[in-house]
Amino acid sequence: MIDGPITTPQSPMGSWNQLTENEKAWIEFIRVISCGRDPKVTPERVRALTALLS
Repeated sequence: MIDGPITTPQSPMGSWNQLTENEKAWIEFIRVISCGRDPKVTPERVRALTALLS
C-alpha cells in the first residue's frame, strides 16, 4: 500500500558544530552500520524503516 510519493529526509543545514548531540549520534550510527557508505534509499527500505518505527 502506497499512501503517496516517497520523500527522502533533508540533511540538516549548517556545520557539524550546529547539530544537536542526538543528530550527531544518529549520523555516526548510520555511518557505522553502513561501513561509511551512504545506503541507497529504496521504497523497500523506507517501508521497513517505517514499520520498525511504528
